Amino acid sequence: MNKQFENYFLKALYNAKVEQITQTYQEKGFSCQTHVKMDDVQFDVIAENHDKAIAFEIQVAPTQAMPKEVEKRHQKAKALGYNFRVITINKPTNPVIAINWLNQALFNYLENNPPEIIQLQNYPVHYEQVKTEIQSIEINGLNTLVHVEGGIYVDFQCGENRFFSETLPFEGDISLNLFEKSIKQAKLNIDDSLTHYHSTR
Repeated sequence: MNKQFENYFLKALYNAKVEQITQTYQEKGFSCQTHVKMDDVQFDVIAENHDKAIAFEIQVAPTQAMPKEVEKRHQKAKALGYNFRVITINKPTNPVIAINWLNQALFNYLENNPPEIIQLQNYPVHYEQVKTEIQSIEINGLNTLVHVEGGIYVDFQCGENRFFSETLPFEGDISLNLFEKSIKQAKLNIDDSLTHYHSTR
């Protein structure tokens, strides 16, 4: 798995579990706090009602947490009169990153914003399809950035009824609008070293 995406994915799993625990205990009448620091320890969630308080430690397996650190938090919770619970999330082995509308959106984007390498060639171009493979994804508020690799499949027209096909490999970054399912900007590095057409560069 791409390391950058793996870090994002683990953080997403962790955040989802924090939200789930908070929601579950609030529905049971508890008041909840998240990421509570007490002296030199931090609890992921603390849920309290008039009868009891529970401190939660959330880990994603395989965990990187040291047993001594977990025990330290356990002892702190015990000293405060809190119950202490460790929640372990099992990480899927090979999560698939997929945005099912991305290929079509990039196809539309390239038709309206042809790359310079296409604009500078000698022949009229007909886009056939675009295929992408997402290598990483970064979501920051409303901004989504994906790093992709893929290919642009094109036909070059070199005569009235003569065409030849090429695949242009690329890699780059694409800024997405997830709500509109569209591309705001694409910065692609296109490799034309193996193509047979000749540009006017």
